[in-house]
Amino acid sequence: MARRASRIRSQKIDTRTEDEQQASRQKLFTYGAPWGVTVGGCLAAETAHVLLSTTPASLALAALGLAGTGAGLSRLLWHMDTKAKRDKETRIRHQVNAIATTAGLTLGTVAGVDTGATIGTWLLAGSGLSIANNLWSAFNKKAGGEKNDGKWAKLEAEIGLAKHELKEAKSNGKGTVIVDVEATDGATAEELARRIPSLTSALKLGRGRITQTVDDDDDSKITMRVQVADLLKEGTTWPGPSAFGAGFGALPIAIGRYEDGETLKLNLPGVLTDPQEVEGGGNVEHCIAQGTNGAGKTVGNALICTEAATRTEVSIIIINCSKFMQDYGHVRHAADMVITNEKDARRFFKQLHTVIKERGDYLASKGLAKWEAGCGLNFLLIIGEEAADFADGDEYAKVLRTLRSTGGWFLSSIQRATHDQINTTARSNHPAGMAYGLADGSEAQYILPPEAIEAGAYPGWANRKPGYLYAAGMGIDQERWAVVARTYGADRPTLAAAVTAGMNVRTPMDPTTANAFGALWTNRTFYTTPLLKGSEDGTGGFPQQAAAPPAPARPASENDDNEYVDSEDEEDEDMDIEVDPDLLAKETEELDDALRRILAEDPEPGAYDHLDAEQEIEAPADEAPVFQLPGLVPDEDRMSPEDTKAAIFARLDQWLREGKDNFEPKELNDLWMRVDKKGARDWWNRLKKQLLDDGVIAKDESEDGYGSYDLIRSPLENGDGE
Repeated sequence: MARRASRIRSQKIDTRTEDEQQASRQKLFTYGAPWGVTVGGCLAAETAHVLLSTTPASLALAALGLAGTGAGLSRLLWHMDTKAKRDKETRIRHQVNAIATTAGLTLGTVAGVDTGATIGTWLLAGSGLSIANNLWSAFNKKAGGEKNDGKWAKLEAEIGLAKHELKEAKSNGKGTVIVDVEATDGATAEELARRIPSLTSALKLGRGRITQTVDDDDDSKITMRVQVADLLKEGTTWPGPSAFGAGFGALPIAIGRYEDGETLKLNLPGVLTDPQEVEGGGNVEHCIAQGTNGAGKTVGNALICTEAATRTEVSIIIINCSKFMQDYGHVRHAADMVITNEKDARRFFKQLHTVIKERGDYLASKGLAKWEAGCGLNFLLIIGEEAADFADGDEYAKVLRTLRSTGGWFLSSIQRATHDQINTTARSNHPAGMAYGLADGSEAQYILPPEAIEAGAYPGWANRKPGYLYAAGMGIDQERWAVVARTYGADRPTLAAAVTAGMNVRTPMDPTTANAFGALWTNRTFYTTPLLKGSEDGTGGFPQQAAAPPAPARPASENDDNEYVDSEDEEDEDMDIEVDPDLLAKETEELDDALRRILAEDPEPGAYDHLDAEQEIEAPADEAPVFQLPGLVPDEDRMSPEDTKAAIFARLDQWLREGKDNFEPKELNDLWMRVDKKGARDWWNRLKKQLLDDGVIAKDESEDGYGSYDLIRSPLENGDGE
C-alpha cells in the first residue's frame, strides 16, 4: 500500500506535459548557464594556474593557446549568427560573452585566483556579466515571442516546409517586402508558386499580393514580392505630360504608378533614343486592354492619347463605334481621324492594307527595315475602343501582323477577350496586355503572358478598384509584369487643356500616309476643340474637305424607277388637296367599267377556236418572219473593252470624290453591258476580280451589305486607269 501511494504521489508530481518540461529545462539553461560559467570558470582557471605555474614556458604557451582558442570561437559564433540571420543584438551579445570568457580564463590561468584581489575581480566581473545576460533574456523574451509569432516568421516556416530557404527579406519602406528565396534539395519555383495562395492566407493578405520571379540564369534563385499595404488607395494625380514637345520615339510615356511607388512607363514605338531604363527590343507590341465595365480602361486610354497628343512625329486614330463622345469627347481633338460606325471601321481595316504597303515602300526607299524617329513618317497610334464591334473580321487580324514594322501600334480595348468576342488569331498578335479589374481574375490569362500569371497576377477586383491594372510587354521589365499599378487620376478639363496645348507642337500627318488613306482621309472627321460639360457638341467637328453637293433633281419627263422626289413639296401639296368623296367614288366606278370592257374584248376573235389540248401547232412557213430579241444595247452604243474599262474607272473615281464609298454591281450594268466583246458578263467578272486584287474595292462584310462592295481607293491612282 505504501509503495502504491508513493507511485501515485510521483505521478502527481510529474503531471507536466513534455512541452512544459522542455520549456522548464530551457529556462533553467538560459538563466543558469551564465552563473555556471562564472563559478566553473573560476575553478578551471585556478586549477590550470596551479598545474602550470611551476613551469613558466608551459604557462606562457597555455595563455597563448587560450587566447587563440577564444578568438577562433568568437569568429565561429559570428559566422553562425550571420548564417542563421540572427538580429544585431544577439550577435553583439554572443561576441561580448565570448571575448569576456576568453579574457577571464587567460588572465586567471596566468595570475591565478587564489588571492583576495583576483578572486574578487573574477566574481565581480563574472556576476555582472551573468546578471546582464539574465536581464537581456528576460526583457528580450516578449520581443522574441512577438517576432516568432509575426508574419515573417510564419512566412519563413511555410517556405521551409516546401524546401525553400528564406535567404533575406528587406522592406523598401513603401509597403513592399522583397524576399530572396533559394530552392534546395531539388525543389522548384513551380512548387513555391502553388503554395502562394496558402502563404497569402497565412499572412492574412489579399489575393495577388504575393508574387514571384525566377532568376533567368539560376532556377533555384527566386524573388518573392510581398505587398503588405495598398499605397494606391489614395491614387496619384497626373503630373502632366511626361515629355511635352519631345519626339514620340524619344522617351517612354508615363500613365501611372506601381504599388511600390515606381512609375508605370510604356515604350510603344519599341525603340527609344532616350530609353530611361525602359526596354523594348526594337519590336512594337500591340496591346489588349481588358477589364469589366467601370474598371478604368477608358481613363487609361485617354491618358495614352493625351501623352501622345503632346509629342511630335505621331498621329492618333480612334475607333469607337459605341459612344465616342462620352468616352473621348474631352480629348477628341487629340485624334487625327475618328471612326464611329462599324461600316467605316471595317472599311478602315481594308484601306489600312494599302497604307501599310505605301509606308513599307517608303521605309524601304530610305534603307530602313522598320520605323525610326526622324524617318519622315508619323508613328500611327490606333485605339480601338469596344473592340468586340469589329474584332471578328479577317482584315482586322491581318493588319496586326504587318502594321508594327511600318510604325504603328494598335490598342484593342475590350471587356472580355474570349474567342467569341475577338478573333483568336488577332488576339495572338497582341503580345502585350493591360489587365484591369475582372469579375473572374483567371480571365487575365487571355491577355497577360504565362510568366505574369505564374508569378501570381490576379486582377479579380472587378470594378471595385478603378484604374488598378497589371501591365506586361511594351518595354516593361518582366519582373514587374505581376506588380499591381494604378493609372494617374486626372479630371477631364485638365486632359483637354493638355491636348489643346499640344496642338502647337504636333506634327501633321505625313503625306505618304494621308495619300494612302485616300478618300477615307480626305473625308475624315476630326475635331479642333474638346467637348466638356456645358459646351455645345459639334462646334469643333468638320470634314477636312466639304462633301460633294447632292445631285440636282431631274425634270419630270425624265422620271423613272429612280425618280427624284422632293419630299417637302410633296408634303405641302398633299396638305393643300381637299378630297371629295362623291367625286372619288364616281371616278372609281368609271375606271372599273373601262377595265371590264378591255378584258371582255378578244384581240383576235376566232383565231384559235380550232385548237384544242390534243392538237399540235403547225410549224411556221419557211418564208415567215422570225422574231428576235434585241441586243443588250444598240450596236452604235457599244464600246471597246479599253473604253468600257476607262468608263467604269471614271465612274468609280467620281463616286469617291463625291463621298460615295459603297456600291452594288448593278449600278455599273449600264457600262459593262456595252462592252463590244463576246461574253460581256465574264469580262466584267474578270475586271471585278482585278479590282479586288488591286485593293480598289473590297467585299462589304457587314450584316446588311451582302452582295455590295466598299470603295477603298480610286482606280485612277498609280496609273491603274491608263
